[in-house]
Amino acid sequence: MKKLLITVNGKRYDVDVEVVQDDEPLETPRTYHPSAQLNMSSYSSAIPKPKPAKSAKGADKKTLTSPINGVVLEIPVKEGQEVKENEVLFILEAMKMKTNISSPQTGKIKTIHVKVTDTITAGQVLLTFE
Repeated sequence: MKKLLITVNGKRYDVDVEVVQDDEPLETPRTYHPSAQLNMSSYSSAIPKPKPAKSAKGADKKTLTSPINGVVLEIPVKEGQEVKENEVLFILEAMKMKTNISSPQTGKIKTIHVKVTDTITAGQVLLTFE
């Protein structure tokens, strides 16, 4: 780049000019090609087998427990209501995600042990069937 002082209609301008020849710049722009060498070692580790997901049903067929920690957002059923297997009983929120807890069986709800906005833990009893 060259710096030139140009006067146009009595006004002076300080201008940076790049000199080109045959439509190519005289200086080629600098390009950088960084490189790195990595020390690649192999490691092995024993990865434990994943545990099967906990079932939403409790130890017996009369209780339903939560499979996760979370907050109760909705309870679309009521005590005394007959429900079918796979019917949604609770909607929980855990880590900004909604999770449906469905009935593991057909039956009648005896007691609902939580209410909307309750914070619950995995394994906590949510309801009891008759």
